[in-house]
Amino acid sequence: MTNNGENDGLEIRVIYVQHVGVDSNGLNIYHFLFSEDADSAWGENWERVPAGNEKNSVLLPDQTQYSYVKELKTEMSLNLAQDNTCFSMQDCRDGILALAYEDMSSYDDYPEPFRIVVHYGDLMEDLDYMFTERGLTMRFV
Repeated sequence: MTNNGENDGLEIRVIYVQHVGVDSNGLNIYHFLFSEDADSAWGENWERVPAGNEKNSVLLPDQTQYSYVKELKTEMSLNLAQDNTCFSMQDCRDGILALAYEDMSSYDDYPEPFRIVVHYGDLMEDLDYMFTERGLTMRFV
């Protein structure tokens, strides 16, 4: 990346979303891991079904698998692929389920202008745009 934040034509894609915890203000903290080679990214036991039976620390990709981390702090809760009790992380890579999606279980109305849904391999720029449209900002960590 250049100093001004441009990616010099690289296709930087999300490969994993990790719930880090909750800050002192009650905001959920998520780390989005991005790779310049999402097609080759792989985590230990990603083929195991269901992903929810594996420890998150095992499913987390090795640091060599990703190049960038962006943090999102938000009141919203995201459901994550690695917590799914029906599918594997391989299924997520194959597009069968989302990497992360907005949990609407406590909502009275559908979120405007859309529900947050993150798929494996989504471009960093697309995620930045999507979150900005919902009034949220990710920052590099």
